[in-house]
Amino acid sequence: MVRTICGSIAILPGEMTDNSTENQSFDQTPQGNQIFLDHVGWFVPDMGEASAVFDQLGFPLTPFTVHMNEQPDGSRVPSGTANRCAMIRRGYLEVLTRVPEVESAITKQMDDGLARYTGLHLIAFTVADTEAVTSRLREAGFAPEAPVALRRPMPLDDGGEGTAAFSVIRLPSDAMAEGRVQVLSQDTPDVVWQPSVTADENALDMLSGLLICAEDPEEAAIRYERFTGHARTAIGGGFRIALDRGQISICTPAACTKCLPGIDIPDLPFIAAVSIRSADLSATRAFLAARDVPLLANDSGRVAVHPRVGMGASFVFHAAGEEPFPLT
Repeated sequence: MVRTICGSIAILPGEMTDNSTENQSFDQTPQGNQIFLDHVGWFVPDMGEASAVFDQLGFPLTPFTVHMNEQPDGSRVPSGTANRCAMIRRGYLEVLTRVPEVESAITKQMDDGLARYTGLHLIAFTVADTEAVTSRLREAGFAPEAPVALRRPMPLDDGGEGTAAFSVIRLPSDAMAEGRVQVLSQDTPDVVWQPSVTADENALDMLSGLLICAEDPEEAAIRYERFTGHARTAIGGGFRIALDRGQISICTPAACTKCLPGIDIPDLPFIAAVSIRSADLSATRAFLAARDVPLLANDSGRVAVHPRVGMGASFVFHAAGEEPFPLT
């Protein structure tokens, strides 16, 4: 059970999170210098197939929406991608596909990613002040572009249509070997998180982390330490970076296959898995069993879904206080 209080999720007695203390609450959006894991994204060639996969896992998707970049004069032009999103109480999952007849740096990055594998290619962090973070990233040796105003229409539960607004910091396409890594501010969270499209049946309540499989985990960990401003910790076969909400785990291929037995590693680097906290893991297990979802692992505190029903990535659902990616 999760109690929502004034836009925050309150952790009930007995629950713990990976980087929190008991009874700590998590806001929907960060404050001050906080940085959250906001969402992760799949690159897919077939949105219809992806929609069926996410539905099986209990994630209703938002309507198909073409991304538009807002120009200085207020006009909007297609960015070259479109999406559907699976909303969670905290964070979300994004499914992206190509818009025909639009060529841009974004579409080239998507084409290159899909040539490697269908699956997770996007990591998005959220902050309160994109201008300040742009300056920090430049000081850290990155070359971010100026924040872009991204807009997409969003049907509202009470009728009509709103506009979801984001300020997005993008890096050059070759800056991060793992794919598209970006920082954004959620400028209209009340529009983005509509109750009617927020996952409920599967008892999952918070995007909690991701697992990157890399040939050189230390290099990747140092890079993400610079990018996020949060220190890395060596652990087992890799590293972990704890954010103000969520975490990044980075490991060797051997540690990845030990953590997720039977997973296929199509290329390196590889965003192998996403973790989502369950408010009631027994209810989550029952939901998956009723849907005949195949599993890679089924431990006391976590359940790992096979990537063949995760569009190329494994989902790890875990109880509060349980480590989703035990690296040994």
